[in-house]
Amino acid sequence: MAPPAAAARRAICGSGYHEPEGVARVADMKAAELLPIPNLLAMRRVLAIAPHPDDNEVGAGATLAKLIGLGARVDWVVATDGAVGTLDPSQRDSLVDTRRREQEAAIRVLGGGGLTWLGFADMTLRDRRAELTTAVFSAIRSAAPDVVLCPDPFMPYESHPDHRTLGMAVTEAVSMAHFPMVEPDAGPPVEPPAIAYYGTAWPNTRVDVTATFDAKLQAMWAHASQFTKPAQQVLGFYLRTRAAEHGVEVGVELAEAFKVLSVWHLHFFPDAWQS
Repeated sequence: MAPPAAAARRAICGSGYHEPEGVARVADMKAAELLPIPNLLAMRRVLAIAPHPDDNEVGAGATLAKLIGLGARVDWVVATDGAVGTLDPSQRDSLVDTRRREQEAAIRVLGGGGLTWLGFADMTLRDRRAELTTAVFSAIRSAAPDVVLCPDPFMPYESHPDHRTLGMAVTEAVSMAHFPMVEPDAGPPVEPPAIAYYGTAWPNTRVDVTATFDAKLQAMWAHASQFTKPAQQVLGFYLRTRAAEHGVEVGVELAEAFKVLSVWHLHFFPDAWQS
């Protein structure tokens, strides 16, 4: 007879679920360990949703490049035009076009994929939350991804309202994408994907990106309007140091970290932060 935790996981995940070797012999587990963590590198339909141009690259660029190299299809969604990302107000109008070109170039560096702009003005997502949620539902139902990547809205001390709002809208859409009467105008329901938060304080997945980390930096520097040479030196050093720290955790040179959760983690499961 399977131990209670194994039986519960099988009931939740369906008859096709098989316990990893060694896990089935564990008779007693913590609640946070009850639900299996989706395997990010096994995903073949990937949707990366960012609040601004450059956020996907900063948070997950090396992993997205690795997934593309493994044969995954990656589609990119950017919610806002990035027009506030300058200290010079006179650049606002021209900056929108500049950031579009930079985003397109960055995606080419990482291996390509379709790009969708949701068309919101920078720094307006909080005030247009209902419209944003509908747009995110539509993007997820259109792509029918295995996993959606986005910023972690639960990250402590995150001050940017676009990051918090977009992350929560994606979380909501992931957890409700399969309900036909939720956002019915946003397309037919799809199987709920996994979610992989980047910029997370509680990672449960670290991806070996030793071979693709330089591509991540190259893609970031394609956003030249955002990263001056001095900024590249500081941010590049920080990101490489952080990646090395994550790499130590899994025995590799460099790693990117994510909080990967299934739809089962996203409602009435207070142990999810420990999963």
